[in-house]
Amino acid sequence: MAKRTQLVAIFLLFLLATTATTVSAKKKKKTKAAEESPAAVDSPSAEDASPASDDTKPAASEEKSSPAAEEAAESAGEGEAAEAKASADEGGKAEGGEAEAAPAAEESVKEEKEGEGEDTTGDDAAAAGAAEDPPPGSQLEQDIIKAEKKAGDIFPAGACKAEIKLFCEGVDVGNRSLERCLSESFKLSKAADASADKKFGKKCLKAIRRFKIEVYKDISIDKEMMEACKDDISSLCDDDFLYPEVGSVLACLREAKSGGKVSEACGQKVFEAQMDAANDFALDPQLNETCSGDVKRLCADVPTGEGRVQDCLRDHRNSLNWECLAELFRQEIESSEDIRLNTRLFKACLEDKRRFCPDVLPGDARVKDCLELHLLDSDFSKTCKVEFERMMERRASDFRLDFNLRKYCAEDISTTCYQDAEDVADVTNRDAKVIECLQDYRGELKDPRCRQQVHQLTKRASEDIRFNRPLAQACKDDSAKLCKDVPPGHARVLLCLQEHRKGLTGPCKEALFQEEVRFAEDIDFKFPLRQACTDEMQRLCKDQPDTIKCLQDKVEDADMGKACRDEVKKDVQRAAEDYRLNFRLNRECFSDVQHLCIHSCDAALESGGTETGVTCGGATLKCLTENERKLSSKTCRQELFYFKKRMVADISLDIPLQMACKTDVEKKCGGERDHSKALACLRGKRDELTEECKEEELRLSEMEASDIRLTPTLMNACGLELNHFCRGVQPTAGLAFRCLQMSINEVGMSVACKAEVDLQTFRQSSYYKLDAALAEQCQGDVDALCRGIDEGKEGHSLVLQCLVDHQANLTGRCLTETAYAVRMALWMYHREADLVKPCNAVVDSLCANRTGAGGAGSAGKAEEGVGEAGLVGQCLLEQPREKLGEECGRLVGLLGQQGGHVGGVIDTSQLEETLARLAQVQLQAQFKPEGESDTEEGGGGGGGKLVLTGVTAFVAVTALTAVLLGAGYFVYRKCFDPTRNYTLMVKAGDV
Repeated sequence: MAKRTQLVAIFLLFLLATTATTVSAKKKKKTKAAEESPAAVDSPSAEDASPASDDTKPAASEEKSSPAAEEAAESAGEGEAAEAKASADEGGKAEGGEAEAAPAAEESVKEEKEGEGEDTTGDDAAAAGAAEDPPPGSQLEQDIIKAEKKAGDIFPAGACKAEIKLFCEGVDVGNRSLERCLSESFKLSKAADASADKKFGKKCLKAIRRFKIEVYKDISIDKEMMEACKDDISSLCDDDFLYPEVGSVLACLREAKSGGKVSEACGQKVFEAQMDAANDFALDPQLNETCSGDVKRLCADVPTGEGRVQDCLRDHRNSLNWECLAELFRQEIESSEDIRLNTRLFKACLEDKRRFCPDVLPGDARVKDCLELHLLDSDFSKTCKVEFERMMERRASDFRLDFNLRKYCAEDISTTCYQDAEDVADVTNRDAKVIECLQDYRGELKDPRCRQQVHQLTKRASEDIRFNRPLAQACKDDSAKLCKDVPPGHARVLLCLQEHRKGLTGPCKEALFQEEVRFAEDIDFKFPLRQACTDEMQRLCKDQPDTIKCLQDKVEDADMGKACRDEVKKDVQRAAEDYRLNFRLNRECFSDVQHLCIHSCDAALESGGTETGVTCGGATLKCLTENERKLSSKTCRQELFYFKKRMVADISLDIPLQMACKTDVEKKCGGERDHSKALACLRGKRDELTEECKEEELRLSEMEASDIRLTPTLMNACGLELNHFCRGVQPTAGLAFRCLQMSINEVGMSVACKAEVDLQTFRQSSYYKLDAALAEQCQGDVDALCRGIDEGKEGHSLVLQCLVDHQANLTGRCLTETAYAVRMALWMYHREADLVKPCNAVVDSLCANRTGAGGAGSAGKAEEGVGEAGLVGQCLLEQPREKLGEECGRLVGLLGQQGGHVGGVIDTSQLEETLARLAQVQLQAQFKPEGESDTEEGGGGGGGKLVLTGVTAFVAVTALTAVLLGAGYFVYRKCFDPTRNYTLMVKAGDV
């Protein structure tokens, strides 16, 4: 009988509270209570839970709002800000209601019991206590829940009776009005005073939470949400088969909202539900259902609210059941859209949001983007920075946690990275596979906004290893061991790993290299370089499309600071270790590498010959250089040339040479650290070098000989001469160098240029491949006639001597080039040159008076002076063959071969002025045996022209000069000399 009485009392109390009727007489109340039946209470009509009007809400206070109240107001959103502030400042006071529902209900129940003749004293206390705190799962609690669901609001005479009187007096019951008033009042009170729990009893908070749980299980309780989302539910979620579970309609609306498919009004209501769920996991039906067991097991001591339970679950991620993990991750994805859904982050960053982003509206991750721009500002709060970086670290683990990436890259992910996306369809992807895919195929992404987002996330990854999931995982142990005292940020940990590269584990070393390859693309991904060169980027490279290339080109400019110069050189040095670290070269030469050099790196990696065990040690760059003529891509050739130009300017970039000659430099050159001096030393002691070093030095020399621009010493010494004498002459195939050879006796040739040309000519006579034209035209003859020569002993004119010995069997162009090479060796005579040593005795006996000039024995040393070139050669040409001996005679005799004149293959067709000038140079400089004529095969003669060479040319020029001088003198004396004698004659008149 007592239990029945309690239940009747509960229903009557709730009914009276929802009608909010004021009665003035005890008899009147008794009559009304008698008229109402329990059946009527069980089935309240929709009108019984009408929404509260604006007039019933607490009035706005005119007093100044507290910061805590502003925080709560801001979290409530734009439309509710004023109301929330008013609620906080008013302290829960309302304008008043028509009656106090609870006392009226209590008195009504009491009179009903009195009318039945029962003793009501004990039952009243029991009923009131039971209503305030019914046992969990009891029938009493279920009856209260049932009544609340029908009324659409919290039980007004239950656990929150005192709080309602304090904060929400006058608020109509129904449509969640009381519950919203209580929730907002508690939130604002909590923000203003940490001891708000004293004003809100635990029983009331428990009752509010219980009611909200039921609302989000069945949103039909919330009439406002149902009205706002009616059409959306009908079109998107009206499927009993798809949505049979508790809370499934709200889940459907959440998903539709993230895709931008719901109306604005419905979206706002769904967002309110998300806000509640972010604060308390139990208000998310799916999360509550799947994670309740894990919460009791792992987070029982964690207080609810402010997302603390969710944080606890994430900390125990590896211990969660699969369903809980999936739902937890789903909620985390939803929170990526709006900072307010991340309660911990929002609370920590509210002041920074006001300071840096006051006009930025929440939603679409706009506030997060704004805060990220100011993350490195000096006045950015440490509290916010810690929480924000924590969020960024989580975001880097899965693309779905990055709202902008998820939004703008949806199509590209579905087409380009669909396989990786399928692998992570349900749970978090800790390997960030989709992000890596987007980075790898950034150039192929269709949406420019997606490319920009990928660029941004790569920039983050280059600056902080915590935001680089693959590298952070692979190097976790290495970082803890080698960089434990290095603070994160500013690429400090990345630099630490690079400095300890040799000591890294294999997986870390590989991951680090892969990230370096990715970072090579843009200076935005090279934090140390960008930081060191901030000023130079503005002054020197502001409008340049490729900032990295611009800085490399201007590395020696006087305007470049030391810090920037050092960082640029360091970056270039690292890129030389593997072609993949040279972004432009990697991009332009990818196809050629696959075709020509696909296995070039294998040997270096297998032998462990590289410093890191990961890079190719320049092996692929070496392969590309050796196969340059086979490259199919013009842009690849251009990028390869650009690299070679930098390499010859800084020989330390030639990694194969450095590795092969490291021991030789230590032993033969005293450990010389200046790379240019070390190279000169190696070349001066070539016969003493190891075979590996000798081979690499020859390769470098061949590359330099292929293009005069790749010979820095020659370019520095002869820059003006090239511009003056050889303008329009191609720099490749040795043509520009031959032009300098022919111009060596010109008045405008500097001593330094003469010396450098002399030195290079001496080196050409030692190794045939340093003469680009000879190497190209004679390779077939060398393969056929000189196969027995040991290439390791090359550098002593062995191949050239072989070609001279087999001159009768040489093909036409090879014979021409061989004759040219011999002629230049004799013309710029060096007695230590192996090719001309057979003539040393003849020179000593017959041409001793001519060896003091033109490089005879000087080996091109500028400080000794370089005189008239060709005197020794001319002397040898003038000698009878029988005086020359067999070997020397064979060399001199080769000069008479067809087409063997100096400079025979220079292409000067582009400029008529150049043609005329080179013709004059040839007339002055070249030497030929008598009776030889030019042919087109010889390269530039023929065509019916008479060419005088040798003694004949000398006599002819002398005679012509004498004739011209005599004629000039005669004309002068005849016409202009005032001292000339004359006789005045006068004719007589009679004649």
